[in-house]
Amino acid sequence: MLSSALPSESMELQKSMFKSESDQSHYMIPLMLDLSTSRVLVIGTGAVGQRKAEYFAGHCKELVLSDTALENLSDFDIIIAATASAEENERICSAAASLNKLYNSATGIGNFLIPASVFEENYTLAVSTNGKAPAAAAFIRDKINADLPSFSKMVELQETLRSELKNTVPEQKRRAEILRAVMRDDAVWKALDSDDFDAALSLARRNI
Repeated sequence: MLSSALPSESMELQKSMFKSESDQSHYMIPLMLDLSTSRVLVIGTGAVGQRKAEYFAGHCKELVLSDTALENLSDFDIIIAATASAEENERICSAAASLNKLYNSATGIGNFLIPASVFEENYTLAVSTNGKAPAAAAFIRDKINADLPSFSKMVELQETLRSELKNTVPEQKRRAEILRAVMRDDAVWKALDSDDFDAALSLARRNI
């Protein structure tokens, strides 16, 4: 357990700034971060802690899952408070805030949110309801991913076509129009669904 003597000024300031989690989420925007040099600490080994640890697994330099708070919080870049105690999570976040760390709480306000995500070869899909309804975010994520089974192939096709267009179509606005038209082309999607990339690319070139 963390000592009650840990600094809490940063957490108290945050509480005064944000009356609710929805109020705070107004100031949050989606970002893609490179965590290759980051150390992540997840405190809490229950189902929630395990799930949050799985999110970071393989995407950071070091991941530590602990059943209790560690004394050396300053050694970590990202701190997740996922214990069963809201009071303990608040103490952990207070300590993390005082150290200017990125922190997330399973039971309260943090300075970042963990979205419902899918990591595929050519794209990453992340959905958030700003902490209001995690199950709804997961539902939307799964529905989008299921409804577009060939999306990864479309990303590959778009990359190929975009490279070609840079050499043949000088106007950026026109290139964007062509690429958007390909996204709306049912014949291209059908070819991709049939796993015929070459046919899909030929059909896509009709839009040039």
